[in-house]
Amino acid sequence: MSYRVDFTVISKAEHESRFALTLHNLSDQPVEKWSLHFVINRWIEPTSVLNGQVKQLGSYCVITSEELPLLASNSHFYTEFTMGTAPFTLHDDGIQEAFLVANTSVGFIKPLPVEVTCIDLGQPAIDRFTTKLPPAKALNIIPMPASVTPLSGRFKLTQSTAIASPNALASGAARWLQEELTELLHDDFPIHRDGNIHYQAHPEMAEGAYRLLIEQDNICLQASSKSGFTHATSSLLQLLPANPEHYAAAAYSIPMVDIQDQPHYPYRGMMLDCARHFHSIKRLKHLIAQLARYKFNTFHWHLTDDEGWRIEIDAYPELTRIGAWRGPNEVLLPQFTTINQRYGGYYSKQDAKELIAYASDRGITIIPEIDIPGHCRAAIKSLPELLVDPEDKSQYRSIQNYPDNVLSPALKGTYTFISNVLTEICELFPAPFVHIGGDEVPAGVWTDSEACQNLMDQHGYQDPKELQGHLLRFAEEVLQAKGKQMMGWEEATDGDKVSKKTTIFSWRSENAGLICAQQGYDVVMQPAQFTYLDLAQGYSADEKGVDWAGKLPLDDVYQYRPLAELAPEDPAHQQIIGIQTALWCELVNNQSRFEYMIYPRLLAISEICWSNPQQRNWDDFKARLNGQLKYLDKAGINYRHCE
Repeated sequence: MSYRVDFTVISKAEHESRFALTLHNLSDQPVEKWSLHFVINRWIEPTSVLNGQVKQLGSYCVITSEELPLLASNSHFYTEFTMGTAPFTLHDDGIQEAFLVANTSVGFIKPLPVEVTCIDLGQPAIDRFTTKLPPAKALNIIPMPASVTPLSGRFKLTQSTAIASPNALASGAARWLQEELTELLHDDFPIHRDGNIHYQAHPEMAEGAYRLLIEQDNICLQASSKSGFTHATSSLLQLLPANPEHYAAAAYSIPMVDIQDQPHYPYRGMMLDCARHFHSIKRLKHLIAQLARYKFNTFHWHLTDDEGWRIEIDAYPELTRIGAWRGPNEVLLPQFTTINQRYGGYYSKQDAKELIAYASDRGITIIPEIDIPGHCRAAIKSLPELLVDPEDKSQYRSIQNYPDNVLSPALKGTYTFISNVLTEICELFPAPFVHIGGDEVPAGVWTDSEACQNLMDQHGYQDPKELQGHLLRFAEEVLQAKGKQMMGWEEATDGDKVSKKTTIFSWRSENAGLICAQQGYDVVMQPAQFTYLDLAQGYSADEKGVDWAGKLPLDDVYQYRPLAELAPEDPAHQQIIGIQTALWCELVNNQSRFEYMIYPRLLAISEICWSNPQQRNWDDFKARLNGQLKYLDKAGINYRHCE
């Protein structure tokens, strides 16, 4: 590599750190009129730069030097700067990628590759965090069923085994089982009237409850609902041997057992950020199959953000023509990783329909998220004539370091945009819910907009946050007219304009969820400190991930119990409808890292979502997790090893 960047911590305090950056020209040619482009997820204070000048938008930074326009061969450029941050503890906190540009006066950017060395944190090494797993159990179902009664004997799954023609409620679960067994046996697995795997309707059973009875000659999956049949199917699939050594004798051997079970929480979800990095439909299908296997019932699809718009909208083709792509020469500048080229992607409506159908057979509801009014930079840059007020002089910087990512509530175009987009989303997604985000609108927005101030006067609003509530109430009315219920992050309650029919997702802390529950909102608990899978899984510097909400090892995930400190009779408990985990993908841009961040923590979250807290047992879970690792290996999943 002809160019290299070294990045080093040179001083650190509780809330401020200073860094040294050195750019080396290792080539035999000088570089004229150069600029260094790199990404880092913290704000560089421009006035603190020792040499050169820095411009930053989001995570994308450009350093130039008018004092040193020529970077000579075998020389280097050195600078220092300060970031208002607690001391870094992870290598992922450092510079992720960089490229060099020569002759910056030329309009088209032609990146020159730059090697980025691992950040020197100036701290002693910390041993890798481990979790010792006891021997696997005879039955290793996750999440733990309410009742498991082992029976004497085994059912042999042979080439003569078939699924009996299912009832309508079980048709999706039967297709799922058929697909899994076809893949397992490398042969088409039949469904016909005389099969010995029976889906049986039992109307007296509760929603989501199931019974799985495996006898010597028959398997019975009993439920009263579509969800119950998928739950029974997931338990059956977990009882199949992970290693097919029995197939050499023309049979898989499954333990005979009687399982009776039902979920503790009705909502059990995972949110995936596909805006920061695009994830293919193939990757999403594989994830949804695992969510179903571990009895989740919701896939929350984060489709839009500052760094990308990922869903096709017929009314505004610019959203995907412009907003789905970023790069050095794109309207959206590079962010996070893959910064030296055009990067992105989007889902066509046909892609979405395909994924919805796939998820439906597995009992997974897909809830789309269109984030408003913040996190809208991709939309604003795609549709400036509709969404930009040139008279707005407000100054703000979002937590992700953008000064231009919030919709204006004073523009007619904003309401046209929201109405048209949400109408198409409602038509595309059959789920009864649509998530509208509503988070992280920064202070300072709308304060220096004459049109926004006039709108506040018109409605008697005293606080700019009421403008956010004004917009979100409009979105809620659009959704209600389409027969949909609105969901949002906890900040959706800011301005006190949305109805109590809005379901709130609490992410900043558990206490934030408690406050919303006490106000009468239904709440899905998603506190970052216990559920965010982008957090590092240990304490050593080479752990992948971030730590803004702390580290999150497997052990801590399993211990989470919503509102555990409240008395059992406290009415706030009744407002908690479930738990959701999340993977934010600023640094997740490939399958290997994707899986490493999710597994095995996803299995722990499945149990805290499903099982009664009084039933949970950490040592028992670890043994069952050990029994699940053979399946993860067979599935080729790059999970983080516990030991």
